[in-house]
Amino acid sequence: MEKEIFDIEQNHLTETYNKLLAMKEDLENQIAALDEKALDDKNDMRDNMRFDYADIETTMETLAELEVWNRYIDTYNVQSSSLGNRLGTVKKLLESPYFAKIQVQFDPSEAPESYYIGRAAVSENKFKQMILDWRSPIAELYYNQEFGPTHYTVEDREISVDLQLRRQFDLEKSKLISYFDTQIAIEDPLLLQSLSHTHTDKMQAITATIQKEQNTVIRYPDIPVLLVNGIAGSGKTSVLLQRIAYLFYQKRETLRPDQVCLMTLNPVFRDYIDNVLPDMGETNPLTLTWPEFLEMVSIPFSCDEFDYTASDSLQKIKDTLPTLTPELSDFLDITQKGNLVLSKKDILSVVKKFSKFPMGIRLIQTVSDELEHRAKNALHNIDRDSDSDSGSVANSDSAEDNRLENDFGGALSNIRHCGFVNVMRIAKRILGKKRITAAEWLYTKMELTGECDRNMRYVMIDEVQDYTKAQLMIFRKYFPNARFMLLGDEFQAIREGTISFSEIEELAKEDNKKFVTLPLMTSYRSSPEITDIFASLLPEKQKLMISSVKRPGEKVSVKACTSDTEYIEELKKQIEESAKREGLTAVICRNQHNLEYIITSLGDDAPQIVSGHDALPKSGAFLIELKLAKGLEFDNCILADADPESYPDDTLGRHCLYTAMSRATSHLAILAKGTLAAGISEH
Repeated sequence: MEKEIFDIEQNHLTETYNKLLAMKEDLENQIAALDEKALDDKNDMRDNMRFDYADIETTMETLAELEVWNRYIDTYNVQSSSLGNRLGTVKKLLESPYFAKIQVQFDPSEAPESYYIGRAAVSENKFKQMILDWRSPIAELYYNQEFGPTHYTVEDREISVDLQLRRQFDLEKSKLISYFDTQIAIEDPLLLQSLSHTHTDKMQAITATIQKEQNTVIRYPDIPVLLVNGIAGSGKTSVLLQRIAYLFYQKRETLRPDQVCLMTLNPVFRDYIDNVLPDMGETNPLTLTWPEFLEMVSIPFSCDEFDYTASDSLQKIKDTLPTLTPELSDFLDITQKGNLVLSKKDILSVVKKFSKFPMGIRLIQTVSDELEHRAKNALHNIDRDSDSDSGSVANSDSAEDNRLENDFGGALSNIRHCGFVNVMRIAKRILGKKRITAAEWLYTKMELTGECDRNMRYVMIDEVQDYTKAQLMIFRKYFPNARFMLLGDEFQAIREGTISFSEIEELAKEDNKKFVTLPLMTSYRSSPEITDIFASLLPEKQKLMISSVKRPGEKVSVKACTSDTEYIEELKKQIEESAKREGLTAVICRNQHNLEYIITSLGDDAPQIVSGHDALPKSGAFLIELKLAKGLEFDNCILADADPESYPDDTLGRHCLYTAMSRATSHLAILAKGTLAAGISEH
């Protein structure tokens, strides 16, 4: 029977693959024909187009003819883009046409129907789906794993079906390697096979192996604030990227990549994930670190990488600003090319004119409108004086307004963007401080001017436990129309003063926004041995909920060395042994000081270093600080400084230790010079 099923599925795969090849050839022919026609039309345009601007009538005819040709070109571009996208989809499917099959019966009186599921959809014709996109509504039946009577949802309408078959495929191009009929996640051979693969310098999409709890997150209804609380190795980041791909699919007519912002902790991690969405046929969204966000919003002074502020300061700014009496030093002169357009005194007089409004957005916007009117009059005078000196004749009002906009646009733009407000001075005055942070400056500016990004529809924050409440307050104010998806693990918070998950919920309640927390408690990253040792650091309640689906692996190596010489020799030995294993080996150091000590001690034997802006190497061992290793995973990890000084016996120390150990998937070696950190024992 198995041989018969295998042959049937192989025949179907061969047939599908041949159809995809035919589609590829047809699309390439269409693109070639379109390019040839476009070239012919371009040559025709070059040979026959007359650019005649002799008078108004002929100029209008020339411009009309150019408009016609521009429309032809736009049509070619649209057609070429559409064909190119379809060709890209077909090429991806030729690598692996599909990964699953479901068989469902819609009505007992009807024959069951089979559907094949892949990374993207393709139709044999305009109506018959040859392969379903994994994000399509009916594909949810595959991920939910509810056999027998079940349902899926299409536009809030439940469709009842009987799921009779859930089949997974391991295939390569047109060759079927094997198939599996499975019912529950723990029996998922494709998942276990995927988890056994060597990890590389790039994260891979988990489309074929999404598990039920992960699927719940990916397809969860669109709500204002969704918090995903997952243990180390539960696939939070993978789920986040699949969720983004799912949203792009669901809202493909209305959602653009520039309307999704992904906040990530460091450039190393951004480089690690940058292939995932393109592999699913989607464009990466705007991806920023906190310093890059500050640069994007034009903070006017340099700030440290972790320049964040206590939320009390921001609340004080919000509460105090409306009660503030405007002073001369709260404003800045408006100049243009060295000429004074409006002085601080002029601006303060306008502010006092509208003193019925408290300091805030309404006052500053009203003042901005009045200042623009006054500035134009002042600029007219400056321009008129200049014309008088040169003997120029004044233009019409309309032409002169346009010329003023061109010649003095800097001053006018400065007014429109509220550049006359001395944000720094006002923030310092409110807080009573000589130096303010970037977060305090930006929050003050937003409270004064209303600056924000109303275009952004989704903000995704990975490793949210490493952000502060102040940073979250900044994001919610700067992106007022965005829905937030926050992912993290409270036990991986490795810096003081970061936000708790209960505080995240409180922020959502303050805005009267619906808030939901979803758990991810299964480790798909680490072997049971590694999972057990990092889970041992957690409170009993969380510890009991954690499980690993990977097969048993190697015992964790733990050693405390009694001397510097023994320690360095053991570290060299572990690095040498890691070279015999497949995949990357991360030598994780708690901080820069420890990393530099190891480099000096190892000398020429020291592995390469991955710093803040480096990509991960393709293979071999490398040194990396814990703060940069967060969110990443490696086949082999050497925790090089597992001593009480690096990992103290307190909450932060345990969080750091848990985070460091949970980076490993297959092999973990723990070393200490002297005593081992609390929670680790030699065994």
